[in-house]
This record gives sequence, structure tokens and C-alpha cells, in this order.
Amino acid sequence: MPIAHYGVLAARAVDRRREGSSDTPHYQIHLVDAAGTHFRAAVNVESQQAPSELLYLVDEDFAHPVTALLPATAAGWTALPAKPGTAALDFVRGKVLERSAMRTLPPDRPGADNDLADLLDRQVLPAIADPHAVLYVFGQRWPAEPTVPDKVFGFKPGNGVHDVHMNQGNSKRFSGDDGVWQDGALLIHLPGESRWAAVFLAFQSQSWHTDDRTGHTVAPHLPKPRPTARGTRTR
Repeated sequence: MPIAHYGVLAARAVDRRREGSSDTPHYQIHLVDAAGTHFRAAVNVESQQAPSELLYLVDEDFAHPVTALLPATAAGWTALPAKPGTAALDFVRGKVLERSAMRTLPPDRPGADNDLADLLDRQVLPAIADPHAVLYVFGQRWPAEPTVPDKVFGFKPGNGVHDVHMNQGNSKRFSGDDGVWQDGALLIHLPGESRWAAVFLAFQSQSWHTDDRTGHTVAPHLPKPRPTARGTRTR
């Protein structure tokens, strides 16, 4: 079945945390909406399945009709119906990116500008410094934890968004999360620059040929073999 609580978080980024080479590293973002509610966005930077390096695409001048469908301010969490004509994202059907433009990067390694955490820093740190910037985090919200502080930033109650990546065409192990019009991503609105930026992530183990109803992987369509002309020998 598809992920249970799909939507988009619109909020200000106030901090970030790189998790380095932990067992399942994420790039963690601390966000606060206009009502003062705190959230954490857990962005995958490494896959549990080989190949471990994620596919990524950064568009620093993102232009797409979906931006007109988003909340105009840091409005917090908005649940989205998983269907076209809404702000829901679908990497295969929604024409938000070209698969052929995606590349791979390791999660974190010594040096500058050579890993996925560095790439996310280049987008998120300027947004933290800009009081007018708004992040739109697409993914699945996890239930609020009223009595438990957030494990990364310590705010209470714990609250946040994960699955900030493609959510269809998964391998069998994760196929229960498959669905259409429920892909995750990070969009950044920089009104002072009249500009949007976008970060798209996917796992190399995911298929881009998926069923239009379930989002499960389907075998690519192959043309039927041409009939052999009468009298032609084959072997």
C-alpha cells in the first residue's frame, strides 16, 4: 500500500545536522512554521541497499506549475491527496525532472563539495541565513510524540517528515511503500531572489518504469519480434 501520511511541510529552516558515516546517515533539518511548531526533516543520504550512493538532481532555478499550488507562507504541514492536479509530486508522471540528468554522490567524505551532505549544505545553509526563505519538504509525516523530545534537535514534542525521496518502483523489500503521486523532494523558495531551488533524490535500486495505479515496478514494454519472412532461414 502507499505511504500513509503524504504531504508537504512549509516552514523556515533554523538549523541542520550532518550525521556523517553513521549506520543509516541522514541530513537532518530543523524547521519552524509560522505558528511556532517545530519539525525535523530527515533526508536520506545513503541507501540501505546496494548500490548505496543515492541519485540526486539539484535545480537552482526550478520552474514548474507545482510551485503555484503550494502554501504561500510557512504554513506548516499540509496533507496532500496522491493524485494529479494537486501539489503532489510524481517523478515518473509529473514532469518535474529528467531521470537522465541525475547523478550519484557518496553521503559524506573528507573534503569540500564532494558528497551529498555538501550538496545539501549549499542549498540549506543560505536558506537558514535568509529570514524570508521557506522550505517545502515533501514526504511522509511521522506521528507527533508528545512526551518524547526530538532525538536530534531536542525540541518537544518530537515531530517531523521523512521519505524525502522517490517513493515508487521500490525493490521487493520496500515495495509496501510504493504509490503514485507521493514522491518526496525539497523545494526552497527564495523570494528576495525571485527564485526557487529544488533537490530531488532517488535510490539506484528503484525502477522508473512503474504501474500507473500501484507504483509497483513493472517490466518495461519490449517490442514484439518481427515475424520471419517465409523462406528465411533462422538459427
